[in-house]
Amino acid sequence: MDYMKITPPLPKELIAELTKFWEETFQTSYEGFHSLLSGAERDNNHNTVYLLQEQEQLVSTCHLTTSNVLPQLGGLGEVATHPQFRRQGIAARLCEYARNDFQGQNGQAVFLGTVNPDAARVYYRLGWRKLAGTNVMALMTQGCSPEAFLVDYFREEAPTNITPGTAADRISMIPLIVCPHDWQVLDANVNVYSTRYATQSSCMGLYPRYAALAEADRGSWFAAYTDAGRLVGLGTAQLSKGRVTQPVCQVDGFTHQRYENIWEDLIEAAMRWGIVHSIDMLQEAATLRATVSVEDEEKRSRFEALGFHSIGAGQAFALDGREVASVHLGRASER
Repeated sequence: MDYMKITPPLPKELIAELTKFWEETFQTSYEGFHSLLSGAERDNNHNTVYLLQEQEQLVSTCHLTTSNVLPQLGGLGEVATHPQFRRQGIAARLCEYARNDFQGQNGQAVFLGTVNPDAARVYYRLGWRKLAGTNVMALMTQGCSPEAFLVDYFREEAPTNITPGTAADRISMIPLIVCPHDWQVLDANVNVYSTRYATQSSCMGLYPRYAALAEADRGSWFAAYTDAGRLVGLGTAQLSKGRVTQPVCQVDGFTHQRYENIWEDLIEAAMRWGIVHSIDMLQEAATLRATVSVEDEEKRSRFEALGFHSIGAGQAFALDGREVASVHLGRASER
């Protein structure tokens, strides 16, 4: 078998072959990966595809992404093997190559997601450990537990800066989201819930949820970074789709508990985006909305302090099979 380790930009023929291979393996669209494999994220992330071929047939792959903002963080995905070659330890070998490269580059924590118990046992043997409340595993090169790493990672408080979201958030958002949070529903726009109340099954699939907001210029997100490059908060805005008589922009967001003081700034950034873009696109300022769990009383109070008020019941949230009622909050926009 021929072993290859390649970085974007990849040839168009190989991009088509890889995305088809992954779509057949995981039964989901990889259309969004075309730009990544073409090198569009080189200023934000370093991507490496590991693959084995036999007579030009794809046998197995994995994909390592490390953050340019904070290269100590990485994410592993697209671990796939052709059915004809499974149960031969081939994927484990590729993951080991990726792990060794990450460690050799002074990486500290590399995350992956799996719901497959057989795959989880392989990852465990390679050094990955499961994070509580998730189907996410993390390999810590310093030998500590994932939970100890996260405590230390967010230990130091530092000045923050809020910027529009970019592909630089792809890996940086994982530690923030897999941390336990007090609020049940962290962001209703992207279906992100606290690991205290619902199992987080996604890892490398988290960023595509945020990227999808920007499709057709109907949404955006905002990231709060510390001076040390740690992502400590995320806010989102989503304009109503289709033809509407009154444009509506739903906003939401959350922060790490050490940075609760910047939550209002994230929400205000999302509200400003919604108002400006609704005027630009629809010639009318959008009405602002938020949807919160009825049990997230603190979050509701913080929205109300920004001028939101109850406008009726919303659709229930499903938190690990438990139905939790929600409430819609609204606020008239100000130009």
